[in-house]
Amino acid sequence: MSLHINVIAVILVSAALCCLAGDIIIDSKDDECRSITSCSSCLTKNVCTWCVAKSLCTKQLCGNDNVIYPQQVPALMSGPDFCPRIASNEYMTYESGKREILTVKLAEIYLFMAFTPWKCKIQLNNKDVIVPAILVGESIFCESFEMKNDSEEPYTEGTVKVLWNYNKAFDGSLSFKVCRCDLEPNCIACNKKVKK
Repeated sequence: MSLHINVIAVILVSAALCCLAGDIIIDSKDDECRSITSCSSCLTKNVCTWCVAKSLCTKQLCGNDNVIYPQQVPALMSGPDFCPRIASNEYMTYESGKREILTVKLAEIYLFMAFTPWKCKIQLNNKDVIVPAILVGESIFCESFEMKNDSEEPYTEGTVKVLWNYNKAFDGSLSFKVCRCDLEPNCIACNKKVKK
């Protein structure tokens, strides 16, 4: 009977260890890569790799996660071109006081990301606002948001970042401008809302 219990214990311990295999076990204070929060910045360090699902820069193994290696490493996925990132580079101008749906084009969307919650982190007037978003194809559509220029200047700048799985960010951000038509009647957004 005692041998039977020992065999069961060994099986359970082995199963637990197999589940942990590949997980990062070194304390973050011993891993200088862990302080880097963007994939492309991570890959500039020769000793660091990017764990995609964990959204983590590390010098340890990523387990069964998708791994992106620095450019000089001969691997299927090496270099910043494989990093999940914002691909839009259009600079939009919006009219203050109007609600807008921000659209952001993405690059390197991994399949498992599509089934997680999406959000947009909008920074405007020195405030961060997080709104729900939806992924359609290669673009994120941020929920309607009131673009408001609270300053006494004709224009104020803002940015939008894309978050997946609640708090994991794509590299980069998309910049935009919000103009007050009362201070700048010739603002392109006040006339025909065309791209600048």
